[in-house]
Amino acid sequence: MSIDSVKTLDAIRRLALKDLDETSDEDLRAEIVAKGDDPEVVACSVAIELDAIVAATMREDAAAAKNRAAAIPATSKRRPTLARMKELIESAFRIDANLATAFREGTHQSDADLQSLYDDLVELGKIGPEVND
Repeated sequence: MSIDSVKTLDAIRRLALKDLDETSDEDLRAEIVAKGDDPEVVACSVAIELDAIVAATMREDAAAAKNRAAAIPATSKRRPTLARMKELIESAFRIDANLATAFREGTHQSDADLQSLYDDLVELGKIGPEVND
């Protein structure tokens, strides 16, 4: 589809949505009844269709995220020692009072939990990448 076609369709879509937005609920109901349809049935049909569109979009987004994640090479992450990771994590939480976390067991964090939390904090920029070496 050409760029001009896309622009034309977008313009038509905007006009249709503007028209719909400017039409009162009573007028919409009257149009539906005038066509011989039941407004409740039409509303249910629209809701089902919107749910399907939202679900399809969410599936597409999830599939795209999976593809992006799969495209990232599985290299081993370089991390500091576990003791240093704990220090950096504690420091990040002291510096930013908005940070919060919860662990499955609640009392003890496994090494894997701490490594994962460290990786997340690095990704969020709460721990500088220069300490990864």
